[in-house]
Amino acid sequence: MNNFELFIQVHKPKLNDFSREYIKALDIPLPLKESIIYSLINEGKKIRPLSFLYLLDYYRVDYNRYFDVALAIELVHTYSLVHDDLPEMDNDDYRWGKLTNHKVHGVDVAVLTGDAMLTLAFEVLSECEVDSKLKIRLIKQLANYSGAMGMIAGQIYDVKQKSFNVDANYLRNMHSLKTGKLIELPLDFATLIAYKKSDYELIKDFGKELGIAYQIKDDILDYYGDFKKIGKLPSDENMITYLSFYGITECEQLLLKHTQNAKNIAKKLENNNLEQFADYLLRREK
Repeated sequence: MNNFELFIQVHKPKLNDFSREYIKALDIPLPLKESIIYSLINEGKKIRPLSFLYLLDYYRVDYNRYFDVALAIELVHTYSLVHDDLPEMDNDDYRWGKLTNHKVHGVDVAVLTGDAMLTLAFEVLSECEVDSKLKIRLIKQLANYSGAMGMIAGQIYDVKQKSFNVDANYLRNMHSLKTGKLIELPLDFATLIAYKKSDYELIKDFGKELGIAYQIKDDILDYYGDFKKIGKLPSDENMITYLSFYGITECEQLLLKHTQNAKNIAKKLENNNLEQFADYLLRREK
């Protein structure tokens, strides 16, 4: 078990507990509260918020002070999945080994749950313990990475890909926005909060390479993965993915290439923890 895997094992229950108590304390309608908790507290990997805390720990920052920032990151990620699973999007029945939100709470509540989590993320972030100038930067970056110039742009390129000529550059740009931005974000946040300005550009490059590798691995698991491990059914969408575009052999080569690129950047930073993070994502089975 490497350092990041051990960090997940210890801190995922803590993050789930923190998130549950935060949502339970909100003065919001009970059906909405139950729906948010249903999707937010789950057996997912929690890679995004935990990578943020993990990098803070490496920088010797008291990461226990920033569980609220981790929650904000996970709220945005979870909202995107609740909406992705809707019949009008990917139309998935299972997520994290249980029925998707709309299958349990209805499409109307699922849509509003996603809306609530997205907006709540910014409220949570606005209350975190960082100086006001940095807080504005974090809020702006969260909006940029998750919004019309980031994740949502990538989602548009995905759902409307039949309107475009999908080549290798299109595919990479689409997934760098749709998936990569929320892989980069936690690492960028940790570097900013730790005031490690000298590391920032290399950390961004590390996140970009890891984001590509992450999506390729996701496409492989989405097709070949075991339901008991990945917690959802194999995709049957008629959409172009890395796997359908390149085939399994080249995808495996690209996965190794981009993982190694990320590890080489971690070596430049002399950050063995990030190397182990990259290794964990390469070996994951869900």
